[in-house]
Amino acid sequence: MIKVGVIGTGSMGRNHARVYSQLPDVSLVGVADVNRNLVQSVAKEYNTAAFTEYPELLKQGLDAVSIAVPTSLHKKVAIDAAENGVDILLEKPISDTISNARKIIEACEKNKVKLMVGHIERFNPIVDVIKSRIDENTISINIRRLGPLPPRVADVGVVVDLAIHDIDIIRYITNSEFKKVYGLTSTNLSNHEDTAILSFEMENGILANINANWLTPFKVREIDIAGKRNFIRGYFIEQKVIEYAKHEDNSYTTQEIPVKYAEPLKIELEKFVECVRQGKEPPISGHEALKALEIAVRCLRSR
Repeated sequence: MIKVGVIGTGSMGRNHARVYSQLPDVSLVGVADVNRNLVQSVAKEYNTAAFTEYPELLKQGLDAVSIAVPTSLHKKVAIDAAENGVDILLEKPISDTISNARKIIEACEKNKVKLMVGHIERFNPIVDVIKSRIDENTISINIRRLGPLPPRVADVGVVVDLAIHDIDIIRYITNSEFKKVYGLTSTNLSNHEDTAILSFEMENGILANINANWLTPFKVREIDIAGKRNFIRGYFIEQKVIEYAKHEDNSYTTQEIPVKYAEPLKIELEKFVECVRQGKEPPISGHEALKALEIAVRCLRSR
């Protein structure tokens, strides 16, 4: 039985608690949040203990903890968890600054605890389907991640909070590092950038583009892959992939590629628990998450 806790019971933390409560051989020991009414509500819903001081939760003999607090608090909470010997799933981004991210990684390595960063879109079933079709014929990748301004985010902008999903995905599906990075952003509705157009050249020659904003009244989560022999469109929300295969006469045939629907968060937490139970290395390490953050920061600095 793996004993887990959740620190931060906002929208994402509540979902972590929900999934943990459903996993076999996992005991949700408790949830923690400074908002007493909120944490008590989540604890009651998932039949666990509520803590308004997260250090008290860390003293409950946990094997692992999900940390879903505001990004600016990641460093303190993660280091405290590491020093208590608790394996960590830290929501993305790994931290608000590169320096703080490195300190988190150092603390986890020093205390010999596992650190996995919750880049949840990596576990969307369409991602590996698309990755399997990236080859030497691939020319470009274009991703749209649009939606309304989220009230939960107050300490980072759309690049670090939202576009970082796609920075991680681009690096993952191309098996390549970033060679050139360009970023254009604007600030309109908040204290941070809420619109971003990011462009990249990968070391393997693939061009990539991310269009992200918090100005669209509905969510758009789509990816296009253009190649010499085909064109692929993926829908993250619908978990749907369409392939347009090109023929010698420049005509196309269209087919929907089968995708087995699954909840990305459940897959993510199952992988995390498996790593904790078996002593395996997490699929998204702190170092990988740091690379995504470094590219996001380069985008912001290139304005």
